[in-house]
Amino acid sequence: MTAEEIKKINACLPRSQAAKWCQLKVNMMNKFFTLGGRVECNQCQARSSRTKLQCRAPAIKGKRVCKWHGGRSTGPKTEAGRQRCAEAKTIHGRETREARTERSLASARLAVLEAVGHKLGFMNGSRTRGRKPYRMAEAYPELQEILKKCLKARKPS
Repeated sequence: MTAEEIKKINACLPRSQAAKWCQLKVNMMNKFFTLGGRVECNQCQARSSRTKLQCRAPAIKGKRVCKWHGGRSTGPKTEAGRQRCAEAKTIHGRETREARTERSLASARLAVLEAVGHKLGFMNGSRTRGRKPYRMAEAYPELQEILKKCLKARKPS
């Protein structure tokens, strides 16, 4: 049903019935009729990351997604399975916890290097904007040794 047809129907109906019809239309948007219109079910709520379109398959009964998007999954049952799932958990795509941790430590190392460079006078100008990485304390011991070596090499006079 097109938007024009809905407007025509709303114009013919009294105000209260038109409001009910609009609500019914909103509720029917995610409904599917399969098996020749004999079975009513919800539409799968999964969205394509490439086209941003919603999946057109019917969702499994009691679930939000179809069988191709994980509707049949019951999740890990054993404690070992839950542990494996927690360890392999990703945020998006191939970004794992290890990758995020490594990137966070690299950012902290750069922030500490920048702070040390400004303290020693190697760097001048504005500092990097934004909040400081919270892992600076973890990165500092490694860079503290480098700083000591640099200071010893600088004091030969």
